Amino acid sequence: MPRPDLAALEQDLLRFGMAARQVRRTLGELDAHFDDLVEDALTTGLDRELAEWQALERLGAMQDIATAARTRLELRDWAHRFPYVALVVYPLGCLAALPAAPVIAYAGDLARWTACILLGGFVTAAMLLLLQLTITLG
Repeated sequence: MPRPDLAALEQDLLRFGMAARQVRRTLGELDAHFDDLVEDALTTGLDRELAEWQALERLGAMQDIATAARTRLELRDWAHRFPYVALVVYPLGCLAALPAAPVIAYAGDLARWTACILLGGFVTAAMLLLLQLTITLG
């Protein structure tokens, strides 16, 4: 069963710098268009395999589609459209995220310590409340 090689096209478009959202949309449209072409060929009386070969031929070469997508600069992601801005934004974003790295790396330990501190504070507050009640009522 011949189907268009969408995985190779996806890699080619992503390597070019096309936005991932646009790549997913393009591949979805190509897949739906291929299925429509197969259904049209099946309604003319062709068998399934021949209909798929004809649809693949009518769809065209994936390299031609990739070349056509490369000419559309508005499909590129922002980092490829504005590389000088990306040279500033990416390092600043990494620098801003750097203090969060230990928190993320030791999230389990921090959660245990936080739970222990809260439980210790609750037990201490309960003991102080009990002591206060015994003094006032006793």
